[in-house]
Amino acid sequence: MRRAKWPCLAVFFVVLAFFCFLQAAEDEIPVEVVRLSDRVLVLKEDVMSNNITAIASKKGLIVVDNSGFPSTARKMRGIIEKEFNRSDFAYVINTHFHWDHAWGNQAFPEATIIGHADCPAMMERDKDYVAVRVRYMRERLQEQKAKLGQADPDSVEARDIRRSISQIERDIKDHSDGFVIVPPQVTFNDRMTWDLGDLTLKMYFFGRAHSGTDIFIHIPEEGILLTGDIFIDRRWLPLFAGQPELDIPKWIEVLHTVLDGQDKLTQVIPGHLDLWTPEKLDLWRDYIVDLWSGLQKAEAEGLAFEEAAARLPLGEKYSYLKENGHSDARIQEFHRGNLEAFWSQLVESAARLVQDALRAGGTDAGTKKFEELKADKGRYFFNERQFNSAGYGLLNSGRVDEAVALFKMNVELFPKSWNVYDSLAEAYAVKGEKGLAIQYYERSLELNPDNQNAKDQLKNLRQEREKG
Repeated sequence: MRRAKWPCLAVFFVVLAFFCFLQAAEDEIPVEVVRLSDRVLVLKEDVMSNNITAIASKKGLIVVDNSGFPSTARKMRGIIEKEFNRSDFAYVINTHFHWDHAWGNQAFPEATIIGHADCPAMMERDKDYVAVRVRYMRERLQEQKAKLGQADPDSVEARDIRRSISQIERDIKDHSDGFVIVPPQVTFNDRMTWDLGDLTLKMYFFGRAHSGTDIFIHIPEEGILLTGDIFIDRRWLPLFAGQPELDIPKWIEVLHTVLDGQDKLTQVIPGHLDLWTPEKLDLWRDYIVDLWSGLQKAEAEGLAFEEAAARLPLGEKYSYLKENGHSDARIQEFHRGNLEAFWSQLVESAARLVQDALRAGGTDAGTKKFEELKADKGRYFFNERQFNSAGYGLLNSGRVDEAVALFKMNVELFPKSWNVYDSLAEAYAVKGEKGLAIQYYERSLELNPDNQNAKDQLKNLRQEREKG
């Protein structure tokens, strides 16, 4: 299993850190401990590359985020106890409700869970997703066992499959008997300050962005800002298209508060992967402000989206975006996605309205809304990426029929896109309609012969059909 390495931080930033790799068996989860000060450490687990931050205060230990796996969270708990030589866990803070940050809450039964006011409802909704996830993982387990039976037992392929089987079995075990989703007991809507005696936690709702429940946590005495999954690089570019509704003015307000306040920042801790410097976060603020102000001006002048986008090219001004090691094409795709997401805050998003109708009234209501919007297409922003994202939002919350309906709308709108067929095929596969899944994966492959996902899924689906 790969052990991720932390890159050197910029020369203008000094951090007192040491690295401690915990020895583990091959099928266990390697953990990297990064100590930032006597009171703060970051635990980095290898599977999800999560950053779990632990803070020691006079009023107890605080853990920011944990894991999607209770077994991993329990392991992290043990490491924290050993590192600080104490076990008085007082608070767990969820930067947002997503499973990979909050499903380990049950490992800290004595702690008070803190999060945004919308977290409890979103986590309650996720309870329905647990059974869907376990069922999906059981299917994957059978697929992997079948592959193992066909592989050379001494090959690298067999070793990797055995590792995959071990991880899937852990996933099923963690989310089956005894698993509970524990939502925050203390919540806030906009801001909250928590006095820990020797430390202060300043918590800010960032606004609807990655999840709709995202918060920043500022610890002024340590110069630390925790940002959850808002800003992440290397594997995932910071992309603000995760929610149909975005609170961009709110983002800018919070960024101004934490970056321009009297309390100097020295360290930014994202929810995954590499640590950031405040200077890097400042550059991203500039990018957000430029896009938002530029698009607002274009919309006020009555420009269409393509005309507005042409005014905001990703030129040398934003050359720092390329530091993540992605290709120019990938960077341009990311920039285009941000332009589309921002524009849909100025011109109403058809995808959001249809998704809302599907959630409220099912497929009939969603289809009716879609036809209404098409009849007045000039007033709404019809965007392939947003329809696709909205479809997966439905699929991931167990609304499979509604997801199929929305993906079919995307096919109607963008029939030359290979990805719309790939998404529709996936939804049909989840629904159990393998014939239709095969049909649409084949169509996706016709449009994009390099679509490896379609190749892999077709192979699996055809094998299942032969067996059944």
